[in-house]
Amino acid sequence: MSLRWRIAASLAVIAAFVCALAATGAYVATRHQLEKSIDTSLLERAQGANGPHPIDANGDRADYMNDGCPPPGLVQAAAAQLVASDGTVTVCVEGAVKLPVSKADIAMAGTGTGKPMLSTVAVNGKRYRVLAIPWRSGGLLQTARSLDETESVLSSLRLQLLFISLVGIAAAAVLGWFFARRLVRPIVRLRNVAERIARTQDLDAPVPQTGGGEIGSLAVSFSTMVDALATSRRQQQQLISDASHEFRTPLTSLRTNSELLDRSDRLSEEQRRSVVQGIQLEVDELSKLFSELVELATDQSNDEPLQSVSLRDLADDVAGRARLRTGREVTVSGDGATVAVRPHLVERAITNLVDNALKYSAGPVELGLDGRRVEVRDEGPGFKPEDIPHVFDRFYRSNEARTEPGSGLGLAIVQQIVERHGGTVWATDRPGGGAAVGFELPPESPG
Repeated sequence: MSLRWRIAASLAVIAAFVCALAATGAYVATRHQLEKSIDTSLLERAQGANGPHPIDANGDRADYMNDGCPPPGLVQAAAAQLVASDGTVTVCVEGAVKLPVSKADIAMAGTGTGKPMLSTVAVNGKRYRVLAIPWRSGGLLQTARSLDETESVLSSLRLQLLFISLVGIAAAAVLGWFFARRLVRPIVRLRNVAERIARTQDLDAPVPQTGGGEIGSLAVSFSTMVDALATSRRQQQQLISDASHEFRTPLTSLRTNSELLDRSDRLSEEQRRSVVQGIQLEVDELSKLFSELVELATDQSNDEPLQSVSLRDLADDVAGRARLRTGREVTVSGDGATVAVRPHLVERAITNLVDNALKYSAGPVELGLDGRRVEVRDEGPGFKPEDIPHVFDRFYRSNEARTEPGSGLGLAIVQQIVERHGGTVWATDRPGGGAAVGFELPPESPG
């Protein structure tokens, strides 16, 4: 069942429930009112006839019958009878039915006292409302009124309430369907856009953002998701394009060197060793480039749990390995805060910063810490103003650095790791010469 039909059906069910409650309440109240009217009429007529000087409907004094019965016009009942203390019944309305007498009626007739009693009885398949009241001359007076008229009114009322309820339910279902159609229209448009995007792979298709409340929020969220997918696709295509460009140079060099080795009989020993070293160098560069591409293209930040570590400890470990590997001077200064991070990723970011500084500087490298800030300073040539905005771009290398080994992905990986932790990166020139590249983690790293 579609959403619009579900809404229409739900409104119809609600309308049916409300109509049922209202109809039941109206029916019960009407029945109670009719029964109360009959009881009041019986009681008033019987009490009027039970007085010492009864007055008939015309305002004249009424005389009792020879058998002690009140005149039929005085009680205005469908049936009336006197019940003696011995249970003898005297019918007071000619041709009327004989009402049943219970033990309680005989007991009241014997004492001649007691409160009036009302009951509903069935005689010959017809229902009557019966009043029993002690009679002035002894015994008991029973008067009754038929309930046929009341039942007829109630039967007609039931049909009317049923008809009104059915009309109300149908109207609620129709109105619900129209309102649901209007309500679901923005969702249908979103569905159509989603199907078109899935069919055509066109992530630039416009997403309608009409409607308010949850539907408007859904449209905005869907548009945001499509924009994120489009951005991811563009980045993926750019990564493939950049990677193919970067692979072209070492592959060309490998092809050239392999062709030279194919004519090794024409090469001297020194030339052959040079060619082999060139091949090994290009293979190492390709391996490193491939590893960095895999790391950059795959988000592995969620594979490692968050841990509380000291940035000073991470910096000391990175500096120690760099000194052992290169024999260069790498110092650590300042105090680092204890942060909740993924240690291996943050350590990789610091390592990339230090390796980048060692590659472009011949002097000492300083690793400075200040709380959650990590900054690597060198004494190299620094940056040109036009290069600073692109330092963290993938595969970006300045004109002067294009002849240096490396893929241009080291700082891009730093930026990716830091942003995964909610931090920021920067790169700037030092006033006294050299470059300063670093990052800062937020007060509370996101989990």
